[in-house]
Amino acid sequence: MKNKKRVPLAVKIPGAELKKPAQIALVLIVFGVVCLITAGFFSISRGASIQKDLPLEGGIVGPIEVKKDNTVYLIKVFQFVRNDNAWSAVTGNVLDQDKNYLFGFGQEFWKESGYDSDGRWTESKTKYDMKVTLPKGTYFLEFETDPSPGVDSGISVSVSKKMGSSLPFLISGILALILGVILNEIANQTIVKIVEQMED
Repeated sequence: MKNKKRVPLAVKIPGAELKKPAQIALVLIVFGVVCLITAGFFSISRGASIQKDLPLEGGIVGPIEVKKDNTVYLIKVFQFVRNDNAWSAVTGNVLDQDKNYLFGFGQEFWKESGYDSDGRWTESKTKYDMKVTLPKGTYFLEFETDPSPGVDSGISVSVSKKMGSSLPFLISGILALILGVILNEIANQTIVKIVEQMED
């Protein structure tokens, strides 16, 4: 008689099905934390920053020498709005080495105040940040303002080079953490157990 091949029996280990989602959840959570740490690293400035105070009507900042393609710069713009119910629209334009317009950005600064049931309140916005990615070359920043009557303060501009763009790592980290928490809940039912303990 021919020897029959023995087929190994599959042995199911209790809880083995639950370990896979839990392990994947752990990997996703660790990956998410690493991505967020990396995002923080890329948000760090490097090198000397350019700082310049401009008059109310604006002006030019630069030249900015970009030595590598896809270099990320953080531009900080500040203008103090002194009077209530006043505003100032501040626009920045990125210019090439011949001072030709490439692209622009901008936001509005303002200050408001009034009274409600809790008494007097005051709200204001006096600064904004903008990240730009530039190829190798020489650039200038041109700032223009459109202020309301009563705005008399100039503009302060700071330009610093960043390690890189943190946005992809930030998005990946948040998504990985959300998926990791969901899978962990599917595997371990942590929230359900906490709720049951609170009800007891």
